Amino acid sequence: MDYSRILVFGAHPDDELAMAPTMAMLADRGVEVYICIATNGSEGYPRPEWKDEIVQMRAQEMANADQIIGTTERICIGADDMALTNDKATFQEFIRVIRRVRPDVIFTHGPHDMHRDHLNTHAISREAAWQAGNPVSTELGEPWAARYLFYYKAVQDRRPDIVLDVSDWAHIGPLTRATQVSQHILWHTSVEELEAQAERMRASDATVTNTFWFEDRTHLSYLPGLEG
Repeated sequence: MDYSRILVFGAHPDDELAMAPTMAMLADRGVEVYICIATNGSEGYPRPEWKDEIVQMRAQEMANADQIIGTTERICIGADDMALTNDKATFQEFIRVIRRVRPDVIFTHGPHDMHRDHLNTHAISREAAWQAGNPVSTELGEPWAARYLFYYKAVQDRRPDIVLDVSDWAHIGPLTRATQVSQHILWHTSVEELEAQAERMRASDATVTNTFWFEDRTHLSYLPGLEG
């Protein structure tokens, strides 16, 4: 593994957990894992009485998940849920994050989704990954071009380009979702069910994979090296 650091964009707190096993695997191998969440989780309350505290609840849930993953740093842009817009200020903030983190590779949402925040995260991060490498708007930081940009979800028009064996870290998926207590009503699950699922995965010898897509249509069973 020749990555030094990765940057994972998510629209909402917990979107990035779709690739939690991969993040944990890379963190265990010494890779710095940065997560950037575009929104503050403000509409993720399943009970009306949680409305005024949901942002704080989700912030704590993210911190709890980071302890399991081994996240180096989590960055929150802070747009309200359902209000992430592809305007200049937001676009420049994405560029600023990329130039500060200087990731070898970037992971983000794919193009096929119903949620406006997911679609805007895809569009903004994809363009920002390109523009961050150009000698423009240098007050946002020194230009930086990541080697690859991968999609980790929401690609429906082709099979994955990378099918990565994460069996030894499969239990990280349900363990991180167990920390997202505010979302368990939406997911029709509970802490106890997710923790039990994690234990079954620890004991299982079944192969578990995370899947990724990138523009080159090469089919791999590993993350490509920086010199590839």
